[in-house]
Amino acid sequence: MYVGRARAAILTILADEHAVVHPELEARISEAGYRGDFNNIDPHHVTTALRELSHDGSIEWIEERTRGGTAIKTIQPTDMRLRATKVAAAAARKRLLYARYSGWSQGTKRHPQGLVGPAGEEAVRLAIRESSALQPAASGAGEVNALLGVTLPGPLDSAGYLVPIDASGLPQSPVTILFEVKNLRSWIYPSSEELYQLLHKAIVLQTARPEEPIVPVFVCRRAHQTTFWMSHQLGFVTIDMGIQYVGDVEEQELLEVRNELHFRDLAPGKGPSLRVRDRLAKTLPRTSLAIADQWSATASDPAMVTVIEGIRRSSNRQEHGTLVAELRRANSRLGRQGGW
Repeated sequence: MYVGRARAAILTILADEHAVVHPELEARISEAGYRGDFNNIDPHHVTTALRELSHDGSIEWIEERTRGGTAIKTIQPTDMRLRATKVAAAAARKRLLYARYSGWSQGTKRHPQGLVGPAGEEAVRLAIRESSALQPAASGAGEVNALLGVTLPGPLDSAGYLVPIDASGLPQSPVTILFEVKNLRSWIYPSSEELYQLLHKAIVLQTARPEEPIVPVFVCRRAHQTTFWMSHQLGFVTIDMGIQYVGDVEEQELLEVRNELHFRDLAPGKGPSLRVRDRLAKTLPRTSLAIADQWSATASDPAMVTVIEGIRRSSNRQEHGTLVAELRRANSRLGRQGGW
């Protein structure tokens, strides 16, 4: 049903827009809806629908370079009768806008790390400081390479220590909070490799300090519902900001990308993320001990540890998918509900 609706949505959008880029389709169909009839079609259904439409010859992917030399693929109808000029003009415009966005997200000579990633990290760091809920492990809630005396397999974007409150309202021993921030356009699913960067670091730390309560926190722009189920069962926290901060960019350029590619959650500046701030200030003091217990159970199970470490090291899509499926089975063997 959802794939059929996604197919109809794609063809309707192409009738109006003439050419699109893939992230634009996801934004129009999965996030903001389109004409009210296509709400709640998740990105994986859109991807399947694109594959089917391409296979049956209704659409085609055309890759061309912008004037700046960036190769961009656009999705276009194969039937060009009476609209070839409009399709060509629309494709050129979408390539220009997406190349601009890609420069912000992937980097340029002027900003090698891009603007979007650092803006997301700073939005979280500002939220940590404004929440007053954590004692940051590094100055300004910045990057952390070692924690609790343990050198990590790669830096955390931030970390700190939170004093939880028990059911009677009494403060407890501090919980160590680990932050990984991925300010990406794509939705985060349980199979997304970015999750396992955080989980692997958290396993290394928990294994070295088994008595310490630890809570991994993954922050992204948008997460699929199954990722929240996964985090609840494994014992980590997922926070989707609902906003993609892009740093300091020219206002008119931002408006053109946001409006024409339908990236409605693009925002200038670097936060703070109000969702992160509120979760830290209002929710984690009450829930962090229970989450830390769940994470400790995950990190002490040999099968879970082996699979998470394997996923982190996996080098191809097939192996990655096989290991994620094994992680689901290992999770079910612990008596957990699954569903992700």
